[in-house]
Amino acid sequence: MSSPPTTPISQASTKFSLDNSIYLDDNKSFRRHALERVKEVSVSQDVLLFLLAFRILNALSIKTFFQPDEFFQSLEPAWEIAFGAESGAWITWEWRHHIRSAIHPAIFAAVYRLSSGLSWVLHLSPAYRADLLVAAPKVTQAIFAALGDYYTWKLGECVYGSGSNEAWAALALTVCSPWQWFCSTRTLSNCLETTMTVVALNFWPWQWSMDAEEDDEFDNDGLRINEKQSDVDEKAKLRRCLLLAALACILRPTNILIWICFATFALLRITTHGKMLSLPWEGTQIWVHISSLSFLPATKQERKVLLTEACLCGSLMLMLSTLVDRLYYEQWTFPPFRFLYFNIAQSLAVFYGRNDWHYYLSQGYPLLLTTFLPFGLIGIWQSLFPPEHPPQYLNDSTSTKTIKYQLATTAVLVPCVLSFIPHKEVRFVYPLLPLLHILAAVPFTTFFLPGVSLAIPRSSQFTAKRFLLALLFIVNISIAIVTTTSHQTAPLTVMTYLRNQHTKYYLSQPPSEFLAPAPSTMTVGFLMPCHSTPWRSQLVHPSMKAWALTCEPPVNMNASARANYLDEADQFYADPKQFLATTLGTPPTLKKRQASWFGWFGTRKRRKNGFGREDMIEADAWDGREGRKSWPEYVVFFEQMEPTMKEVLTGSAYNDCWRGWNSWGHDDWRRKGDMLVWCLRKQGDKEKSKGLLW
Repeated sequence: MSSPPTTPISQASTKFSLDNSIYLDDNKSFRRHALERVKEVSVSQDVLLFLLAFRILNALSIKTFFQPDEFFQSLEPAWEIAFGAESGAWITWEWRHHIRSAIHPAIFAAVYRLSSGLSWVLHLSPAYRADLLVAAPKVTQAIFAALGDYYTWKLGECVYGSGSNEAWAALALTVCSPWQWFCSTRTLSNCLETTMTVVALNFWPWQWSMDAEEDDEFDNDGLRINEKQSDVDEKAKLRRCLLLAALACILRPTNILIWICFATFALLRITTHGKMLSLPWEGTQIWVHISSLSFLPATKQERKVLLTEACLCGSLMLMLSTLVDRLYYEQWTFPPFRFLYFNIAQSLAVFYGRNDWHYYLSQGYPLLLTTFLPFGLIGIWQSLFPPEHPPQYLNDSTSTKTIKYQLATTAVLVPCVLSFIPHKEVRFVYPLLPLLHILAAVPFTTFFLPGVSLAIPRSSQFTAKRFLLALLFIVNISIAIVTTTSHQTAPLTVMTYLRNQHTKYYLSQPPSEFLAPAPSTMTVGFLMPCHSTPWRSQLVHPSMKAWALTCEPPVNMNASARANYLDEADQFYADPKQFLATTLGTPPTLKKRQASWFGWFGTRKRRKNGFGREDMIEADAWDGREGRKSWPEYVVFFEQMEPTMKEVLTGSAYNDCWRGWNSWGHDDWRRKGDMLVWCLRKQGDKEKSKGLLW
């Protein structure tokens, strides 16, 4: 039986039905992608809000001291910019010799001005205004730290795929990192440099460092586009990347090492080929590997755009930096050049210590990664030498392997180059920590994912992994709590104590005419290693005048003079008694009360005049300035100096007023023990600040 002929109507019906189904499928696909995009945006917003709240809590809970640069290279010049040269900020030698760029302090200067204006609008008391000015920079840096965490997660998604386990693992590693909790919310330029670096890497054109293929997509400028971000303008994205990178390099000139690595990967390709060479001996040959550079990865148009945009963005940021520095220093200067001149040509960085060549391997990376160090090292190794048969559930695409290889190579080369500089600090390699977390995500996920996945049956092996994972996080949390609430707390708690004393005795009006009126100026002296405490950013009140021992480096001195050079702090610790006798003279004494009824009037007169306060205030060595020092109303020193100070101050008007817990131990013998305050004003019962577990 033959089938009926197909009529034009039936053909038209079939065709209509097919087109309609295609249209419906396309419509469903569009709605599905739209829903996925909305869900992705919602998740990103939730993650960002969580990180903001988390880091603000982190910043406000830190009660410990880490590096003087946290205050003297950012907040002190910011205070001067915001409130003037006579506001009491301590401007160190780096700023007097134009070594630092003023861009970083300018950010916090704006924060100080806004906070001061807000306190004026709200009519806050001096005490509440001081608390606001202390907290405002912390909250600002917390926002920067949260952005760094967020873009670490986003860079993980760029490497491993959106919503991948490895990307979430990278976020978990940065959130649970003890170093991040300890350091990321501090106002160090390295912290802002780290955030800018990882944000810039999210805009870096990774596809340009891969070989061109026939199915590559190009935009209108002839640039290869990222398949995952096909709706983004590649040139605009590159500009954002280069502007942030240029700003990071201005903040810390050594940051350029990171971008040299990535630019080399994009512009050049190292090709290796073998060749058999014959040796002079008969029948003897040797196989030689010959490496050469070629312009293989990026296309000619991409190389042109990258170099052009780098010049434009770099020039723009240099112009901005030069203008800001001109406004701050009141003369034309170029801090990056002077930074290299003083630290390399004059080797002044060595004045602050030398370190072993293996410092970054033996101390730097272990401090950055702590308990995640094994995963970080394994991640670097596997990225440089990928396994032949990786697990099936891992993203093993060409782009993933290429980006991981570049991140791992950068994480190895940059510390190697910095190791040639004698003075080393862990914060110098801090911008590499997001890269290390992304590389550590793969071995971390490979090891722990089977133990926490609900789809895999439980076993004793997986139970042990769960226990180990819980132990790692408990150890990390313990390290974070101890380092931010108990170790070296006195430098901050003593500032709070001094501010409270100023509020109580120098700002309050007397309740009765029979009490001495509140004086207008409070004087403090710090007999301890230089920059052992914060300064005006914590003292706040301009009527609190203070001096401390200085440690100016031997600038513009020859080798022989530099070898015999002793700064003021070294002179004090070489012979404390002699230093105090020659520099401060005899400490003030309290006259005995007269035995007659006239003694009441004499006592009242002395209380009004104070204990030689006029001589104290007339001294001119305040806030790091050179000049004559005098005995202050409050003397601050470490417990290590207590026997000497007791001997010197015996019979004087000073008495022990406050003792604050500092740490269980310290690598500097001069900073061991509690921190003490002796004062002229009688305070009643001696106060004592206790540590977390003390």
